[in-house]
Parts: sequence; C-alpha cells; structure tokens
Amino acid sequence: MVNLKIAELRKKHNLTQQELGDYLSVSYQTISKWENGVVMPDITMLPKLSQCFQVSVDALLGLIPLEEEYRPSNSGTTEFWSNRVDFIKRTRKTLWNMDYIKFLVEHVWHINTPVKILDCGCGYGAMGLLLLPLLPKGSSYVGVDFSKEMIEEGEKIYKNEGIQARFVQSDILSFTEKDKYDIVLSQAVLRHVNHGEIYLNKMVEFAKHGGLIISMECNREFEAAGMFINGMDYEYLCEHEGLKKLWATELKMQNRDYSIAMKIPHYMKKLGLSDIDCRMNDRINFIEPDQEGYEQKLMDTIKSDHWDDEKSDEQIESDIKYFMNHGMNRKEAEDYCRQQNGIIHYLKNNVGEVSITKFTGIVISYGWK
Repeated sequence: MVNLKIAELRKKHNLTQQELGDYLSVSYQTISKWENGVVMPDITMLPKLSQCFQVSVDALLGLIPLEEEYRPSNSGTTEFWSNRVDFIKRTRKTLWNMDYIKFLVEHVWHINTPVKILDCGCGYGAMGLLLLPLLPKGSSYVGVDFSKEMIEEGEKIYKNEGIQARFVQSDILSFTEKDKYDIVLSQAVLRHVNHGEIYLNKMVEFAKHGGLIISMECNREFEAAGMFINGMDYEYLCEHEGLKKLWATELKMQNRDYSIAMKIPHYMKKLGLSDIDCRMNDRINFIEPDQEGYEQKLMDTIKSDHWDDEKSDEQIESDIKYFMNHGMNRKEAEDYCRQQNGIIHYLKNNVGEVSITKFTGIVISYGWK
C-alpha cells in the first residue's frame, strides 16, 4: 500500500508547501493535493522528490522506514586532525597581532613573574611560540594534544627554534598530571569538541589556586559575517541561514556548540572562577595585491578555507547529503555549496587581483581559580 511521506518530509526539512512547490516548479495547491491524497504525483516527479528529500523512492512511498541515522561531525576526533597539520599552521598565522598579545600579557593579565603554562589541545604549540618570548625568563610550556602528527610537528618546530618545551600526546579528558599550572589555556578547541563545558572543567582542574584560565574561541556567527572579497556581493558572501540550522542540529544531537565562545565566561562563573572578563582579538586580515608577501597570504587564506579547488558534481552531492543530515533543507544545502564553489571560481578567475577583508572574531575569556 502506498503511503506518501511528502508532508512528513517537507516538515522535517522546514519547507513550506510554497517553497517545495517553487523547488519542483509546481503550485503549492498541487503539493497540498499530493499531501492530502487527492491526487498522486506524476511518476516523473518521484525522482525529483526523492532527490529533494535525500531519501529513496521506496521511502518516499512509505514502503520502507524514513529515518536516516544522524552522522556526527568528526571534528573532535584524532582521525579528523591527523592530516591537518598544514591547515593549522596556515590558520594560526592569521589570528593574532603580536602587539596585542604583548598588551594582554603585560597590561591585562599582569604576568611579571615566571609562569608554568599548560596548553590544552595545543596543536603544534602555536600559542607557546607567541607567548614564551614575551613572558618572564624562567617560564615553561607544556603542550597536550591527541594528534600524534601535531605533537611531532610541535617538537620539531621547537627544537629548530631552540625553545625548551614538553609535548604530550593525550586527550585532555584522559590526561593526568601531578603538577598544577599558573596558566591553563586553549585556543580554537572548545568549538570543535562535544561537551565543551566538560572540557573547560578539566582545564580548571589543572590550574593551581590563583591560576589563570584562558579560553580563546572563534564565534562562528561573527566569522560567517566577517568576510568581504572585493568584486563579490557582501550579502551573498555572508548568507548563512542554512549554517544556523546545521549549528542547531549539531548542538542538539552531539552537544557541539559553535556559539560556545559567548557562553564560556558564564561556564567559568559556574565553575567558581573569579574576576572573569572577556576581550576580543583585534586582528582583521586585509589582503591586497600591493602587499609584500601577497601571494603567500592569499594562498594561506585559500587553503585554510578550502577554496583551492572546485568540487565535482559527485562531491557536491555528497556534501549536500551531509548538510541535510545536519539540519539543512535541500535548497539551503545547494545554496551553500553553490556559494562556496562560486568563491572558488571567482578566486581562480581573478588571480593576482583578489583583495579580501577577513575577520575571525576570537573571543578571549579568562578568569582566576
């Protein structure tokens, strides 16, 4: 027996009858008739409906169950980061102005005696490379990361720079340490892990009494609205309604929170920290052809945002399926993929002429134990 699932699927994907009709080039009245069983869709419509909702025709007709199991984001796993050393190195170049780091050390955190630092989810130790030259002589650095590749890269860089440091391969949640630290910090970690509040709680445990806990996280909403490519429409570049649904779905399904940057000071208060405060990093990247090192800066941006190659139709379809599994409807997923491919196409066709303004929006939250 045929039991059409059009209404159920349409509501699941947050589409109105008008929106679904527009997508299929039929009237909303036609959609209503299909849903109410007044008429059946033409057989030629079934593949289009199947593609729109990313289900089989059998599932659309009610012959097999509809539910597709949620596929969690794997950005909090070692597998995800094991081949992203180059990605981390490129992105970290664009996050900080050194004069602002110096300002934080000297005038905000008032660090004027040697300190022991624990960097949680350290990657290759980027924060240690920034902080150690500014800290009082005798300060020490320990970096912990679950990626073997990141740890090996950090050890190699620090050795080449002649900087003393200790690196440990471990997940912070299972890391054990007898020592307590003057400063416990993380950079761009909590937005990628599930249950970021639990991770922050673990960070607090490693701090000594009176120790400083620092969390530096990008707010995804700021980042999504913080880019302009000269020659492209700003509103088009910053469209992210579909991403909002993706963020909400991942928060609900796996407690991965893209807005955690705004919540961390409240979590710090809950964990008993004192003198909690927040700042925002002052770095905004402006890249234009007359700059020294323009090609390298542009390539770092292109690589870090995965704009180096247009995707095939097969790859786009795979991405659409993933985005729909994470809360987008078909149109939103298609629009997002089209936007990203449009950026890639523009960059490729304007080599040597591209200029970009890019704001990451790092919220710096800190408090004392």
